[in-house]
Amino acid sequence: MGIYPKHILPYSQYHFIEQNKLLTQSGLVLIRHIESDKVQWIDNSNVLHPDCIQIQSDHLRDLSNNLLGVFKVDDIFYGINKEYRHSYCELWEEDTMGLIPADNECFKDENRGFYFIPIDNLLKCDLPEVGEQKCHFMIFHTPTKCNFWHISIRLLNSENKEISSLDLNDKKKKRIWKSARDFLIADIISRELKSYTAIPDYLYLKSS
Repeated sequence: MGIYPKHILPYSQYHFIEQNKLLTQSGLVLIRHIESDKVQWIDNSNVLHPDCIQIQSDHLRDLSNNLLGVFKVDDIFYGINKEYRHSYCELWEEDTMGLIPADNECFKDENRGFYFIPIDNLLKCDLPEVGEQKCHFMIFHTPTKCNFWHISIRLLNSENKEISSLDLNDKKKKRIWKSARDFLIADIISRELKSYTAIPDYLYLKSS
């Protein structure tokens, strides 16, 4: 029996979660990991130090997270070894079975840290205008071949265009991403999970 959690794989009876239906659900929460060598704790407690929640500003092109529900908190400890990520972390195609990594292709690291992003708070937050761009966060279901519950956070402008696609120089884009990143860390991210709602299975299971 392999170490990788099979319950987070995509299955052929699944389909992509439609964007409009995903956005109508309340109480959903994302979880994101911190690599073990970056984890810091407050005064020898089990509380994460805010300094270890570091997100590179340009990661808001496409910030990887996992949707809690079928994906459990303990599943955050599993990862794919770097040399195999190209095989397993590509976007999943509907009507196909996911790929389960062999034990030598993945790992379990219980020293990883993690934090939570309540989707309700993320979507309703009011970001300040930067560089004449009024932006907001948006979520997208982007399942990979080894993880159906992969969700991307991206930054869109008032015309719902991704900042990465705009005809702006890199310096301006980075300034916009940095402002949003700082807001995300300071006002939205939570180091404690109070409650969450699992997404209903009819939103991703094919009808028989």
